[in-house]
Amino acid sequence: MEIKIIGDRIYLKEINETDAIKLHEYSKEPELNEFSGPYKASESIERALEYIKNSKKNILERKSYIFGIYEKRTDELVGTIGFFDLDDENKSGEIGFWVAKNYWNKGYMTEAIKIMTNYIFKELRYHRIFAHFHELNKAVERVLSKAGYEKEGELKEAIKSKDGKYYNDIIYGIVNQF
Repeated sequence: MEIKIIGDRIYLKEINETDAIKLHEYSKEPELNEFSGPYKASESIERALEYIKNSKKNILERKSYIFGIYEKRTDELVGTIGFFDLDDENKSGEIGFWVAKNYWNKGYMTEAIKIMTNYIFKELRYHRIFAHFHELNKAVERVLSKAGYEKEGELKEAIKSKDGKYYNDIIYGIVNQF
């Protein structure tokens, strides 16, 4: 049974093999890869297909939930959102996401985080969701705040950048209110 989570302008569902080319293209965007992105999918179409295959397998095994973000109007893949590093004992896990550059500042990510958060709390019945991100990635801070997440803390110089400098790792979270 395929999971499909419907929002106002987008929907979330498992990424399909037909999305491999788009995933590969997006993952090569330099601005996207500065802080995050679809891991290793930029190397080749084969790596993008491997990423998709592993995402599907992990959903079936309930190890993680990585979904494509699709624009309703066009059915176009615009990014991904995931829930991973699951702690089943404490009902906690991490949310991560990215959206292709030509879809920035259109509200897609805020909507995706809100509907994914509802799914995690209501359907998966987790208690807490957290996100951590590079201190220079102010866009993530804004979108998490808009989605109801709050700053929980900061890990000093916990992220080493490509240029060898260390940066703080910011942590935001939200607790199930349902």
